[in-house]
Amino acid sequence: MRSEAAAIGILITAFAGACLFHDDPTGPATDTAASTSSGTTTEVVPTAGEDQCPNNCPAPAPARRSPASRASAASPTCPRDSLAEHPGDCRQDVCDGQGGLASEFADDPPKQVPGDCQQFVCEAGDAVVMLDASDVPDDDNDCTDDTCEDGTPTNTVKAMHSACGPGDAQYCHTDGACRPCKQVTDACEDYGQEPHDNQETAQNLGTITDADDDGSFVCATIKGANDVDWYTFAGDDAFLNYVDPTRSLVQQNGSGGRVCVYLQCNGGGTSINCNGATPDTAPLGQKGCCSATTVAPKLNCDGLDDSAKVWIRVDTPDSLACVPYQLDYHF
Repeated sequence: MRSEAAAIGILITAFAGACLFHDDPTGPATDTAASTSSGTTTEVVPTAGEDQCPNNCPAPAPARRSPASRASAASPTCPRDSLAEHPGDCRQDVCDGQGGLASEFADDPPKQVPGDCQQFVCEAGDAVVMLDASDVPDDDNDCTDDTCEDGTPTNTVKAMHSACGPGDAQYCHTDGACRPCKQVTDACEDYGQEPHDNQETAQNLGTITDADDDGSFVCATIKGANDVDWYTFAGDDAFLNYVDPTRSLVQQNGSGGRVCVYLQCNGGGTSINCNGATPDTAPLGQKGCCSATTVAPKLNCDGLDDSAKVWIRVDTPDSLACVPYQLDYHF
């Protein structure tokens, strides 16, 4: 059995532990009840004269904060989603360090309008309009000069016959249009080849196959009722292709011209269906068709080969003094 003194010592130790681990509810303990060293336990016993009542245990020391935590407490954070967004007002909202928002100047001008000869800039938080000669109004037309005249967007038509179109191979007209043929003025210029006023002197256009991408155009002018333009080419019916000879007359000044096409098969008989156009016969006897706009006769030759000689006539049955035209042809 243990001695009475030993029993009292144990009771005192237990009471002291209760004081250290069960402090006054107003604050945590400031010391530990035990520590370990080399695997042994050292009991802490209060010194004589100390009050053993739990309510008189020492108050806890104040917790220390890092500089970052002190700054966080002094300057509340500003949630990102609280920042107001007003694009184009030359200002921006920022956190004021107190949990609120503050407005600052920003380089955030309103959205620019392309081609209005102006630009917005920010000055001291305000949007200001300034002239910008480089902000030209692009109308996507090769035949106009796009400029800014004292802040006004301007599209000025280029000089007649200025180069335009793919590869600059076409010509500008005074109405701002880009066309394959040059513009003919009141002087009734004829930019085509002359003379080719009859079937015997027809301008030779070479050999044209019936491939869909073959064919071309010519530009010329009928000058008065007595003027007639003739053209000819050899039509080659290539293997597996389909002959669909088409002639289209594109007239600068409206109507008044006429196009006729005459055909003669290289071998055997020649059969033609005018498909609504007016049947006609060439001076040398070939069968053909005439129309004011487009002629697309159906050709049938004896045998499997529809290769043929083709003549084209352009005239003015209405006896107009000047008929500029663009003739498109295909076999």
